Amino acid sequence: MDIRDDQNHVFNISLAKRTGLYQSLNPETTKYRGKNLYRIVMAFFTLYIGVNGVILNVHGVYYWTNNMSLSIDYFWNGIYTLFICYSLSVIVHYSDDIWNCLSITCYGFTSHSLRDRHILDRWRERSVFITTIITFTYFVSAFIFYFSSLVLWNYRVEVKNRDGSVSNYRYNVLNYYLFVSEETYNAQYYMFNMVECLGMVNFLIALFVFDVLAVTLCLAIRCQMQMISIAFESVGYTSLGDHHLSLVDCRGEKKNLPNIQNLMYDQIKTIIMDHQAVMRKYGAILKIFKGALLSQFVILSMVLIVIWFCFIMSFSSDERFNSSRIITIKIFSAIPITVFKLFGTCYLFGNIHDQKDSIIFALYSSNWPEMDMKCKKLILLAMKMNNANQKKLKFTRTKIINLEMFFKTIRDSYSILSVLVNYIKNMNE
Repeated sequence: MDIRDDQNHVFNISLAKRTGLYQSLNPETTKYRGKNLYRIVMAFFTLYIGVNGVILNVHGVYYWTNNMSLSIDYFWNGIYTLFICYSLSVIVHYSDDIWNCLSITCYGFTSHSLRDRHILDRWRERSVFITTIITFTYFVSAFIFYFSSLVLWNYRVEVKNRDGSVSNYRYNVLNYYLFVSEETYNAQYYMFNMVECLGMVNFLIALFVFDVLAVTLCLAIRCQMQMISIAFESVGYTSLGDHHLSLVDCRGEKKNLPNIQNLMYDQIKTIIMDHQAVMRKYGAILKIFKGALLSQFVILSMVLIVIWFCFIMSFSSDERFNSSRIITIKIFSAIPITVFKLFGTCYLFGNIHDQKDSIIFALYSSNWPEMDMKCKKLILLAMKMNNANQKKLKFTRTKIINLEMFFKTIRDSYSILSVLVNYIKNMNE
């Protein structure tokens, strides 16, 4: 796949090149002993995040068991770190397949790109804008987290240790327990600040790589499906041979063109072939990313419940959930981000599913009454094929990832949260 022409792809290629995503996927990138050098770096990067993140989070849960808010915060951080490692390993393992799937971002993927280039340009602008916003948001968040730690460097976070003693640590970016005493931690604050800052940047880069790639592919699929719908709607009104060729003239009379039916038949066949190519790419993308996307959805749903629970219980009289104001604000800041990621996943795939189903209406909107029986049968066959193709991101046959699933998840999270809060209150009475 050649995607050197930045302006002819629904893909923010310049951003991908600056961040190394393009080089890690491109099979022609610099190699070391026959292996893509960038993939080797990403593999070691994944291993580093997994080992360090899990060890530090698990040790933090163990050491600060008496601080439930901190322990639960470390717990979901550890779980999400595992997910990030899994998602990066998927990208590394299926790099060649993902590179092939990126051909769907090409303007020339369907046969109608020249006629409807303005639509492709609009989708390219959306892709560039959204991926740029995602990148900007991640790095601004890193900037805010880092400089807030410097502004509050003298603020002491009071935590109850496992043995019952109380320690006071200076506020830091992540406030990991780094196997040192509070005296050493506070004395060497700036050194540990840099260590935690690097850990946070690694975490955000890993999130960025997966999110940008997933969003790009979703937007490209949505774009190409819209191109198919527009092409089907035009059947019988325009032909492949002449953009302005129509079955009827301005007076409503049929044109006497003996080969018009053959032209329409060839046009329908071409569009069906394009449709099949798009659905094959969509199926390949689902095969690669389905496990990671569904895992992310489940983990984010769990995280949403956990952080809401910690935030609410921090205002209770239960000593196990008592935490400093800064920690409470830090926990609360994760709620809107989690909700937005859940919403984004559901919205993108819900849009793809709706566009796929709308192809039936596009076929019906063609000028089929003026076609001969051969063309009508081909349109009917295309409708049956689209109905038979049930490739969707879903947990079960009935639970599909869309906006309905998002709102159901929010309702279920509220119900589970209410049960947990009431259970804790009843235990304390």
